[in-house]
Amino acid sequence: MKQIQIDYYTGTGGSKLVAEMIAEKLKNNDISVVVNRIIRDKIEGVKENTADYYVLVFPIHSFNAPKPIYEWVNHLKGNHCKAAVIAVSGGGDVMSNTASRHKTVKLLKKSGFNVIYEAMVRMPNNWMKVPNKEKCISILSKLPNKIEEISQDLISEKRGRQVIYWIDYLISALGELEKRVTHKFGSRIKVLDTCTGCGLCSKNCCSSNISMENQLPTDLHSKPTFGNRCDMCLGCVYNCPQKALQPTYGAFQIDKNGYNLRQMCSVQYEIDLNRIKST
Repeated sequence: MKQIQIDYYTGTGGSKLVAEMIAEKLKNNDISVVVNRIIRDKIEGVKENTADYYVLVFPIHSFNAPKPIYEWVNHLKGNHCKAAVIAVSGGGDVMSNTASRHKTVKLLKKSGFNVIYEAMVRMPNNWMKVPNKEKCISILSKLPNKIEEISQDLISEKRGRQVIYWIDYLISALGELEKRVTHKFGSRIKVLDTCTGCGLCSKNCCSSNISMENQLPTDLHSKPTFGNRCDMCLGCVYNCPQKALQPTYGAFQIDKNGYNLRQMCSVQYEIDLNRIKST
């Protein structure tokens, strides 16, 4: 039986949903699937690939993959395995995003993978302005068909590399420069008094940037402390049940009304809500 390995990076849950929906479709076709979430603290040592097909799923950050994706791929040994790169974005494959997978594909090739397929999945945008309810419903209603298309392409090992607009190489390069300051976003998050010390932000931080500790001897519970490894996935801010994390650097990038993928999907009966947790 063919085995497919799916690794994903997620902040607010979109990539997780995509990865698990693809996995379910593949399993329904009698394919053995292993799904793994990429966490920065787990990136160590060379991981030798043993699957027949490797799939990497990630959200677009600054017109590129998040930094931990590069670190992860650099620790992989592909052994000439066929591979696919699936990106998730609020804009889809519009101009400015066509080069978003380019660096990741190059690194996968360098690590010994044979990248034969690329795809983009559109999810509701979580940066600056979250779409209204009707727009989110419209976007999510197309998700099952897109997942079916990608899954069938993976099963048939269809070859599909996408065209990159020349201007997007420049946009991608500028985006990489922007990621050099994302650590400031995380290191300057203010913890409000409404924090209950539940630790959800620390547990789900894909960049391993948040630890829980008592900041004062009089504290009744531990509170999150932020380091300098933030990749600005926005997960901690949007997923906090008490809305207790307040950005002070780059706050304009957060929609004050929040971003709750589970809530968005509640109107889409095609999507199993049990899949959509806080990550």
